[in-house]
Amino acid sequence: MANYLNISLFCVALLGLAACTNNSGDGSQQRTETPLADDRNDILTGSMTVIVDESVAEIMKDQLDVFRSSYVNTEVKLVADAERPAINRLLNGEGSIAILKRKLTDAEAKGFTQRSIKPRIFGVGYDAVVFVASKTSSDSTINYKQIGDLLAGNAAGKNSLVFDNINSSSLRLLKEVTNVEKVSAAQVSAAGSAADVLSTVQNKSNTIGVLTLNQYLALRDSLGSRDKIRILSVSKEVNGSAYRPSQSTLGDDTYPLKHEFFVLNYQPNMGLGIGFSAFLTGDRGQRVVLKYGLLPFTMPGRQLIIRDEANF
Repeated sequence: MANYLNISLFCVALLGLAACTNNSGDGSQQRTETPLADDRNDILTGSMTVIVDESVAEIMKDQLDVFRSSYVNTEVKLVADAERPAINRLLNGEGSIAILKRKLTDAEAKGFTQRSIKPRIFGVGYDAVVFVASKTSSDSTINYKQIGDLLAGNAAGKNSLVFDNINSSSLRLLKEVTNVEKVSAAQVSAAGSAADVLSTVQNKSNTIGVLTLNQYLALRDSLGSRDKIRILSVSKEVNGSAYRPSQSTLGDDTYPLKHEFFVLNYQPNMGLGIGFSAFLTGDRGQRVVLKYGLLPFTMPGRQLIIRDEANF
């Protein structure tokens, strides 16, 4: 952990130095459309592909915009996919950097281990699995037992669950917390995208949508006057206290379906992945997480300006 901290601090210093260099001049530097390869870069220049769990794709697009605005000699391509396919992309060498909601298992990481590649893994922030329903529905809360019954198909005649993707990290987390191994197609379906989940819920009052807080926040403004969605409060116990997802309930751990996301760097060298990781986990990257409405892994500090005299 100490080594990771030293590396991160070192990279943050380099990022600051590079920002001064990259922002100097007439600003006429242009990015070239070149193949993205992890073997042609150093910490602050070059190109690479980053594989992203699609449930946090929107916030990662914002992160990348801020990163590229300062480091114009970099070219980073985001490839978003559901959790299982995203992990397969990482294992197949489509990229050596990934933003995921879990670490690789020993079996999955075997190929990297055999090549003596030790991952550099850092927490970026916290998302949440969110349940949404039509405002015409009588549902306002949901608990783990109800979730488990729906996943297993044991809630006959009641609501059904709709996900964006059956291979999503959200479904994987719900299976873990409810101890459901096999999901029933009778009451679980996939809509294809987070937007399709919201559309399905608005049109079917007996359907509960499952997506992430990141996905909901990204789509909320687009709903406008068509917003007929309510977020359900979640409780672990049948008669337990139920909580809605927010930065506050994620921060005090009262919302039960909190989901951390990490940057996993499997680059074999000190490449651009180090610089990008340092940005994500540094002050600027963490402020992006905070501004977006999620919970940063490390709360950025506040700067107070104290004047000797007050201006009226």
